[in-house]
Amino acid sequence: MSFAISRASEKVFFSNLREKFLKFRERQKLSSQISLTYAIIFAVTILLTNIGTTAGVYYLFHHQAERALNISIERTMERISTLKTIDKSFSAIGAILPSVVYRITDESGNSIVDSNPNMPATQKILQNIRKDPPFWSSENYQLIETPHSFFYYKDLPVEVGGEIFHFHLFKLITFEKQFIKNLLTILALFDVVGLILALIFGNILSKKILFPLRKVALAAEEISAGNLSKRIEIKKSCDEVSELSDSFNKMLERLEDSFTRQKRFISDVSHEFRTPITVIKSYSEILESYGAEKDLREESTAAIKNSAAGMQNLIEKLLFLARADEGNLSLKKIPVELNEILKSVIKNNPRINFSSGENFEFNGDPEFLKKMFREFLSNAMNYSTEKIFVKVESEKNFAAVKIIDSGIGISAEDREKIFDRFFRADKSRTKSDDEKISAGLGLSIAKWIADEHKIKIAVQSEIGRGSTFELIFENSCRVN
Repeated sequence: MSFAISRASEKVFFSNLREKFLKFRERQKLSSQISLTYAIIFAVTILLTNIGTTAGVYYLFHHQAERALNISIERTMERISTLKTIDKSFSAIGAILPSVVYRITDESGNSIVDSNPNMPATQKILQNIRKDPPFWSSENYQLIETPHSFFYYKDLPVEVGGEIFHFHLFKLITFEKQFIKNLLTILALFDVVGLILALIFGNILSKKILFPLRKVALAAEEISAGNLSKRIEIKKSCDEVSELSDSFNKMLERLEDSFTRQKRFISDVSHEFRTPITVIKSYSEILESYGAEKDLREESTAAIKNSAAGMQNLIEKLLFLARADEGNLSLKKIPVELNEILKSVIKNNPRINFSSGENFEFNGDPEFLKKMFREFLSNAMNYSTEKIFVKVESEKNFAAVKIIDSGIGISAEDREKIFDRFFRADKSRTKSDDEKISAGLGLSIAKWIADEHKIKIAVQSEIGRGSTFELIFENSCRVN
């Protein structure tokens, strides 16, 4: 029961120690955490190495001592087996290894042969036999430890000439024990020095490694919504920190571009609303002052109506794009025939010439597809006074719808921007020749719908020679 309680207390102690260490590490800077972790790994590695080295040396010395005793016993027993008696003339020189001391006594303990008379009496020596020898010592020999010496001991009873003698062998390992003690002291000293150096160099190395991250943090502190031009200066390399810095710079570029677009968007929206509001306000004041005149009243009413319709059109497009950005627009795709969709959009418009060699079926949302075609056709009619040609052709077994106008055309510089919100290729125009406000949102809406249907858009245009928008329906198939 007490053992179980002890184990439970030990488990709680180490659990609390681990928790305190983790909390302490969390309060440190990342560089300190790296240094501490590096030092702990280094200390554990050195500790395991020292334990292995010390155990190996202990085993080697004790194994050598055991081997020396075994050889000495084997050789001496061969010599004794040929004797009829043992007296002081007996000598084991040549059989006993130089590092082994031997002593032969009779049954009363009287010394008969002693290779080292300076050693204390046998009984006095045997009083120091260790009852709990370490696990690395040999099981075949006893371990004797005195304040000044340390050796293996073996007592072999032998019978010679009808008499019993005791053959005592001692293998002194005091030098080996002192060597191991000195070795442990040196290793401990080197461990302490190594641990200190590991902490110092680990701290230096971690700060050097994390320096680019510090630059990232400083750059982040200097960045604001009004200043996104800050960049991190990095040296081109293949390490992870350089990749992080490069990714951070690219993120800043995207943010800067996003904020620039946002500012332009707010400016464009303000401009688009300012004109119709000004018209409405002006004509309202005219009506208020001169509302009795019929012609003036009709003109003012028509202007207000047109401006309000334009504002409504602009607001609807803005709401459409806002819902699209938030992912609140869901498409209900069903099989539809492209010719039928186009005919329902074109109807009997005298400005549009529609031709189709084949009919194709496509899986899409019919209402969204109609809206997409309307935006492309509206854009063509706003920038061209001539007829608009709409053709459905076959291209690699799938449909390609071409919308061709002979209007003002688009420059190569503007071609990549025409799908940006509020962008107009003709900066001087703010209205179509009809009545709607041309806010520069139609192609953005059309592009979003095309992307949702995986419809590819190709644009060919030259200044003064018109434009061709080709919509490629790769997932379409012919209708027999």
